[in-house]
Amino acid sequence: MSLNAERSYKMKLRDVENAFKYRRIPYPKRSVELIALLAISCTFFLFMHTNKLNSRLKEMEVKLQPSEFSALGITGNHISGHDAGKHDDINTLHGTYQYLKSTGQLGRITVMNLNNTRFARLEVVVFNRPTRVQSEEMLPLFRHLAAMNDINVVLNGPIRTMNRTRTEQEQVVEIDWTSEMEKGSIYMAHSNWLDFKGFGYNKPIYASLVRDPIDRMVADYYKRRSWTKRMIYRKMYPGRTERPEKWYKQSFNQCVRSGDPECRYIQHSVKDYIDDFKRQSLYFCGNDPDCLPFNSPHAIQMAKQRVEKEYSVVGTWEEKNITLTVFEKYIPKYFNHARFLYKLHSQSIRNRNRNNRKPHIDRDVREMVRRNFTNEYEFYYFCKQRLYKQYLALQLENNLK
Repeated sequence: MSLNAERSYKMKLRDVENAFKYRRIPYPKRSVELIALLAISCTFFLFMHTNKLNSRLKEMEVKLQPSEFSALGITGNHISGHDAGKHDDINTLHGTYQYLKSTGQLGRITVMNLNNTRFARLEVVVFNRPTRVQSEEMLPLFRHLAAMNDINVVLNGPIRTMNRTRTEQEQVVEIDWTSEMEKGSIYMAHSNWLDFKGFGYNKPIYASLVRDPIDRMVADYYKRRSWTKRMIYRKMYPGRTERPEKWYKQSFNQCVRSGDPECRYIQHSVKDYIDDFKRQSLYFCGNDPDCLPFNSPHAIQMAKQRVEKEYSVVGTWEEKNITLTVFEKYIPKYFNHARFLYKLHSQSIRNRNRNNRKPHIDRDVREMVRRNFTNEYEFYYFCKQRLYKQYLALQLENNLK
């Protein structure tokens, strides 16, 4: 083969090789459209999923709101009346969560550190509810819990007095009676905290509820004027002269503005015009005489110490879901399935309490009364913050699993 012929042959081979190497393989038009559609769909779903994850992260940050600020030195006095209701109010879920997060204290919150149930040596829950904290809504729930969890609910104790404190003898009688109760019982009563250990008895599981102090006073004011109370009074004191109709029709706004003794909340007073149990902190402080002065800073500090060291849970019906969640997880034997049962029977529970009066209280009246409840509000916020902290500990623990 000549040199020219060989060169021509190699060029032809190269052309054939290049033809195969760079050839374009035709695809059906519909296949190309399908691939493009799949690419767009994947991009869209990835965007939606990322957006959903981002929303859930933000939601978690809002839901994980903590706080019991006893150990942190935070009280209700850190927030002013002008700031109340703001999103970052330290007494709200979001505000307290943000505070702990910003100060680096979030990591110290654990269920173990906040669970006083483990220190109880008596398998009885003492639910010493203050008056007018909406605990009536828990009574039907307790009956359902008794059937579900095989526990015993006791509503009547050995002491039937409505005095604000128990004598030492009465305390011993109630403590001894409670200590003899069947294991797995819940004893629910309007009574102050009792020092079981101080009298030489095993500690029970203490639990309770709190409520906004002014809302308690308003509820108590109208409860005394209810038709039910009127009938009870007639039955207890037949023939005795009733209060005038004007007294029953007087509103809380009128009572406060007129300076009526019934609606005057005198600082550090021990004797009151009417025994209205305005001292919510008294139920937690105990039966010591130092617990009696109204809105006393000393009494408030004693009550906070009791809650911190002696109570497994102090909830509030203003935060039903959080309260039931914490009860369910921190006192599981007694409150297991509490949220499910409440949701299942919520309609009947609401119907039971549908006649509760919710009158309008003017803003200036609320502010006038609030000024006399400064320390009571500090205690109330302390209890709410502790509840939030217990709730937050549960959320953090679940997220770590």
